Amino acid sequence: MPEENDFHVFEIAVGDFDLNLIPAEARSPGTEKFEAAVKNFYEDQLRKIAFNYTIGIERGKIRVTWRKSSMLPDAMEEAVAALKQGDYASGVQILEFLVPSRVQDAVIHYNLGMAYSDLGKLDQSIDHLQRALKIEKGMVNAKVALGVAYARLKQYDKSADILKEAVLEDPDNGYALRNLGAVIMQSGRDKSDGLRYLRRAVELLPQDQQAWFGLAQAQMDTGDSDRADASLIQVIEIQPYSPIAETAKQMRSRLAQEIFRTKTNSGLHMDAVMYCLGALKKFAEVTPEEVRNVGFEIATLGMNGINVNDPKTVYHLRTLPGIFSGLQLLCYEYVAFKQFAPEIDIGFDVTKEYEEANRMMAMGL
Repeated sequence: MPEENDFHVFEIAVGDFDLNLIPAEARSPGTEKFEAAVKNFYEDQLRKIAFNYTIGIERGKIRVTWRKSSMLPDAMEEAVAALKQGDYASGVQILEFLVPSRVQDAVIHYNLGMAYSDLGKLDQSIDHLQRALKIEKGMVNAKVALGVAYARLKQYDKSADILKEAVLEDPDNGYALRNLGAVIMQSGRDKSDGLRYLRRAVELLPQDQQAWFGLAQAQMDTGDSDRADASLIQVIEIQPYSPIAETAKQMRSRLAQEIFRTKTNSGLHMDAVMYCLGALKKFAEVTPEEVRNVGFEIATLGMNGINVNDPKTVYHLRTLPGIFSGLQLLCYEYVAFKQFAPEIDIGFDVTKEYEEANRMMAMGL
């Protein structure tokens, strides 16, 4: 890696400055507010890494000079730390400050390429990643990131070709395998290949939610519902309250509903009818508050997924004595919410069975 110089110069055309980095009321180039806001933004970044700097705006150019300080964090480390914390504005800008004096530093281009990809600035991402690979041809992670950038552009064939190169160079790179498998599934290529890469990815990255989620999607696409459900459970167990886990929970509900309806050929599921009838009778004997408590306890339990289609899996409740199957619990939850919050969709539909149970209840059955 080239040695970093002490003195740095960064220059950019006023027209190339990202106006989203400054307040809306200051986004008119040439105005005092614009110049003040630009200087304020650059000063916020420079004071993290430099002890001496100047910022000038004239003749359509923004020119920044700065010297690094041994008393402050290393600029590269500060930039990477900012990116990891989700502060892309600071991370990207500090890296851009470094580029002119470290133009042959593949790591800077790699990190900029990754950041710009996450920001949706895919042309800039591809440019920096290609520069990184030109400097260090064996930088497999940059090749993986380049494949991801092309996938985000929906250029799936090009993405798959690049990611296959990465896998050939590093067969145990879980991220390359994860992304290659996902791209193959999206492109409509041989899905058996996609599944194979994703299975290998979760072996190498057993705690990676995205790898398990990608495998679950692939298994659903190929009609393997049971294994898809098991993979979604893994997604949830790794980090139960993350956004991807919430999506996995919704997918489990839809998957359970599909399997449930497939087994009944769209007709009535008599087990569910009897469970709904049992809930109606039970709730007729208790207070509305007790009904709410049962409904909320099952809803909380369901946050980690309830196995609806396997009667061998049983559950216990604090608010209701007995042993319950997953389907029975969801029927009880459905009936409970119908009584105290009918506008809420619990994510599992037994409307037909509930209506039939009500008819039987009215007949005294």
